Amino acid sequence: MRSNMKKLYSYFWLVGFLVTTICTGEQNLFQSGYIDVKDGKLYYETNGQGDETIVLIHDGLVHSVVWDDQFTVFAEKFRVVRYDRRSYGRSPKPEKTYSNIQDLYQVFTSLKIDQAILIGMSAGGGLVIDFTLEHPEKVSALIVVGAVVSGFSYSDHLLTRGGRLTPADYADPQKLLQYIVKEDPYEIAPQNKDVRENLWNLMQGFPQNIDQAKNRLAEQPKRPAIGILNEIRIPTFIVLGEFDIPDVFVHAGAIESGISGSQKVIIQNAGHLVPLEQPQRFNEEVLKFLMGAEFFKILNAQGVAKAVDMFTQKRDKDDSWIPFDEKQMNLLAYQYLQAGKTKEAIELFKLNVSAYPESANTYDSLGEAYMINGDKEQAIQKYIKSLELNPNNKNAIEKLQQLQ
Repeated sequence: MRSNMKKLYSYFWLVGFLVTTICTGEQNLFQSGYIDVKDGKLYYETNGQGDETIVLIHDGLVHSVVWDDQFTVFAEKFRVVRYDRRSYGRSPKPEKTYSNIQDLYQVFTSLKIDQAILIGMSAGGGLVIDFTLEHPEKVSALIVVGAVVSGFSYSDHLLTRGGRLTPADYADPQKLLQYIVKEDPYEIAPQNKDVRENLWNLMQGFPQNIDQAKNRLAEQPKRPAIGILNEIRIPTFIVLGEFDIPDVFVHAGAIESGISGSQKVIIQNAGHLVPLEQPQRFNEEVLKFLMGAEFFKILNAQGVAKAVDMFTQKRDKDDSWIPFDEKQMNLLAYQYLQAGKTKEAIELFKLNVSAYPESANTYDSLGEAYMINGDKEQAIQKYIKSLELNPNNKNAIEKLQQLQ
């Protein structure tokens, strides 16, 4: 049956029609074709039928196949879209100036996407940031992988790959490709030799991917992101590979400091192409973050009580389900406390205790909230529990002296 599906795909693709393949199983729907954009077209694929949509935007080297290890996995819970930007993969080379932001907007329009989770890697990460700033109503969550920020400069170290490349090397696409895939210590971690071989195979037949000329026709965003990152107020997740080039860490720092509440993770044994190098760890981290995004979406839109209900229901089914970091929830609960929303703060501190029952700090914070609320007995109980977990907790000792 699979062989017949491939033959059917090849036939329709060659005659330029839309290809739609319905796969038996857990409601998977694969679809591919071309989207018309200004003075061009983009090749795209979709998979899955979830209530929420994920759009995957590739980096500046590999076209959308870089997401092969995410495309099917994420489609188990989401509708997933990936596409080749202009002159990458199966999308034609641009002949006139174009806007990556407008192209992405056209992907939304053509595929009837009202709102989506955007996941972008490297230059694709910069694109999703720029798109979010221009069309905030279209994005529910943001995940950037080794992203760069528009308006933020690059060092000579990045441009020369630590002194390993010259301008002449950039003018020779084949030589450049050979270096990036086979030798560069930052694109792929040195120990991931099998990934280098896989990347080399993925790039065969797509020499246009490495051609730098196409970038000269791309329009810059209306407003550089570096000075306005604080306008992004949606859940944001920053992913880095531990062996990536230093500039990427600098850009990640700018993103983290600019977008309030953003979270960051560094993936070990990975360079720049994290989803290709460590797909399982990457997928786990992303799905964990998205669970948290769902929780905070309910919290922000419907309030603490609804969020607590969701947490309780999810935990009843899976007691390992934790949609937030301990420090993240502790900080949020204190923000409620400082705003005079003491009862709501107590409920959030209680969630943190439930999620992290071995943490002395969660009980200490809950004890403080009860103390502020005038509930002396509960405050004493929580401070005593905190001391049991950490006998050196000086704050709990002092508070108990005040209360007893």
